[in-house]
Amino acid sequence: MKESVGSMTRKEPIDNDNGLPSYVGRLTSVPLLSSEEEIRLATASQRGCDASRRRLIEANMRLVVNIAKSYYAKSVPFEDLIQEGAIGLMHAVQRFDPEKGYKFSTYATHWIRQAIGRAIDNKSKPIRIPAHVSQTLRKIDKARSATANKLGKEPTSEQVASEMGMSLRRLQMLVQSSQDMLSLDMKVGNDNVTLGSLIQDNNCEDAAAQVLNNEVMDQLHECMSLLNEREQIVMRHKLKMNEAEPSDIREEIAAELKMSRERVRQVEIQAIKKLRRLAQAHKLNDLLSP
Repeated sequence: MKESVGSMTRKEPIDNDNGLPSYVGRLTSVPLLSSEEEIRLATASQRGCDASRRRLIEANMRLVVNIAKSYYAKSVPFEDLIQEGAIGLMHAVQRFDPEKGYKFSTYATHWIRQAIGRAIDNKSKPIRIPAHVSQTLRKIDKARSATANKLGKEPTSEQVASEMGMSLRRLQMLVQSSQDMLSLDMKVGNDNVTLGSLIQDNNCEDAAAQVLNNEVMDQLHECMSLLNEREQIVMRHKLKMNEAEPSDIREEIAAELKMSRERVRQVEIQAIKKLRRLAQAHKLNDLLSP
């Protein structure tokens, strides 16, 4: 059966008169059924008559097209909406029981809407939203519209949550899940600028500051190369000490150089004085400020 309906709903060239595919006109040209015909065809379909099942589907494709039009503004092609609605119609034909007294079109509407709604949920967003969440979101939209009509103004989130009988936190989480995603590669404005290039990375150091810092460190190493060996060892330890106490650093240096901590302190003072003179000559006056 899916193949037969799929052949009916394959994409055709666009009809320039009304902007809809020309095959839509053929789908809606099949005469409607009377109540007696519906019951007869549905009964025969239940007994396994493929011809009756096909006739019942073809006669109700007009209903599929009309329902699909109400979803036409969505981001799924209209032809796809019709195809999905036709699948829902086939499920309705398989499950319809004429003995319960319902009109077939009334029964089929539920299945058609469900099939189209799920297709939109699955295809219109990069991340699929579960069906029950999508249904709740549609109820929230209806509740928002009803509350707006009642109050004469746009309702607050608290008022909509109260109308829905749910907590504000749950309402906000559901609404947030339905927000559209944006690509970081999308163009912004008329220039060849992407959205991602406009987002600031707070964890990344400013490029100009990084270049300046590298230049300063290069000059500092150049200045340190002019110190004697002991002074270089002392200053390297001093620059690496971070959170350590100066006394602890001096003890390590004293053990390495086999001299007293007082002598290490004197070498440190002497090295700093030399570096300050060199820094001043290289216009790095603030580099070794106290």
